[in-house]
Amino acid sequence: MMKISLLQQMYKDVLAGIPLAKESHHYSSLLTLSVEQPAGGDESCHQRHLPPPAAGTGSHQDTDMVVPAADDLSKSFASMSSSFCPREVMLLQLTLIKMMVAKAESQQIESSTRLKYCEIFVLLLKEAKTDSKLVSLLGPHDRLLSHLASQSLAALVYFQLKEENALNVTWLSFTLNALLGFPGNTPVADCLWTLTAVIKETLRDAVLPKAGVLKKLLAPLDAVLEGFYNAILFHQFDSHHYTSPYSEATTNLISFIDLLEALLASRTELELPLRCQRVLFLKVSYILNLISSSIPYVIKKKFILLLKKCVLHKSREDARSGSVSLQALPLCEDVLALSNAVLQVVSLTWLNQIPLDEKSSYFGSSEPAPGDDPQGGSDQTVLRALSLVVLKALEFKIHNSTAEAEIKGGLETAAFGIENFSCLEHVLILEIAEPDWEHQALLQLEKKRL
Repeated sequence: MMKISLLQQMYKDVLAGIPLAKESHHYSSLLTLSVEQPAGGDESCHQRHLPPPAAGTGSHQDTDMVVPAADDLSKSFASMSSSFCPREVMLLQLTLIKMMVAKAESQQIESSTRLKYCEIFVLLLKEAKTDSKLVSLLGPHDRLLSHLASQSLAALVYFQLKEENALNVTWLSFTLNALLGFPGNTPVADCLWTLTAVIKETLRDAVLPKAGVLKKLLAPLDAVLEGFYNAILFHQFDSHHYTSPYSEATTNLISFIDLLEALLASRTELELPLRCQRVLFLKVSYILNLISSSIPYVIKKKFILLLKKCVLHKSREDARSGSVSLQALPLCEDVLALSNAVLQVVSLTWLNQIPLDEKSSYFGSSEPAPGDDPQGGSDQTVLRALSLVVLKALEFKIHNSTAEAEIKGGLETAAFGIENFSCLEHVLILEIAEPDWEHQALLQLEKKRL
């Protein structure tokens, strides 16, 4: 009872930005996790609620929320039961750790308060071994506890990277073991989510030297990430594991797609991208095969939208550099490899194997808005993304071809593959000599949609 009362007071002080008056060891002892306690607790314990975390705590899955006023917060604490199980104590500890890391990175907090938080983090990592305890909480046994542990672990790994220019050894060992041991008993989805969160947090930081931090973070994982890419998309892939969109295998794959997206965004920060930042381009055939397989539609859609980001990536990189950079050569090679692979499958029956008649999703409801087609129809988001991928692949192929025969061959191949695909029918039946062929192609495509 005493510990939860002290944690509640600490929560209110951190939320309000009030300096912590006692010595750092006092607060680190309050935040020390007791992982030897049962993680699940009893049924009544699972039904209790924690006060909401502060806005801007760095969560990548929570939406913006209104921070409660001090009086409302006090009433929230007062209404909670006087008896707390170990799980509730742990949930509050994890929430506090995540909040304090966000506060320590905020310039709106006084420097003395931020320094106090940093001292507490050092004690948690060096003396309390909090990173090891957070790793032990990851897994499917308690999804809420695991999710908060992932957030806290990502926050601490990012803190050490930024403040100490050091990579957390415990987290690195856990990540290597999870990726190398796939498919095993290690919670690989939590591993992937934590790495993705650290990459995104690094990219968001406006003052951090991103290139050095990303290289320190990704270099030890470079070869292992490529091996995991091969395993989850090719060697160990079995469509029978993906019969449900809620299965563990589906969760792992979706988490990996999110990581691939973060790696794609991060390659702009390095002059010479690492192999794990290029593997999506160089081995895109694995993804193309999965898109036409029997995996759940949600995975197909995420992969197609990821391909769209790949074909649009070149223009963003060129816009940032303003001129030809050292990254132009590997980028040109990567986009050309992706374009060749896309055009190769398009020349077959790949497009016709992709379902586009899934029921549409609506914000806040499963019913269409007034005036919308109640039958749903084709998924326009996927339809347009596929169109853009094919057009951009063909554009890049033509712009990087020197022989007229090769250009005509590319057009004929693509046209043959899409002749029965209503979205792109007749789009590519254009004269190669047309100086503005891309614009004309897009106009033709838009007419088809109307």
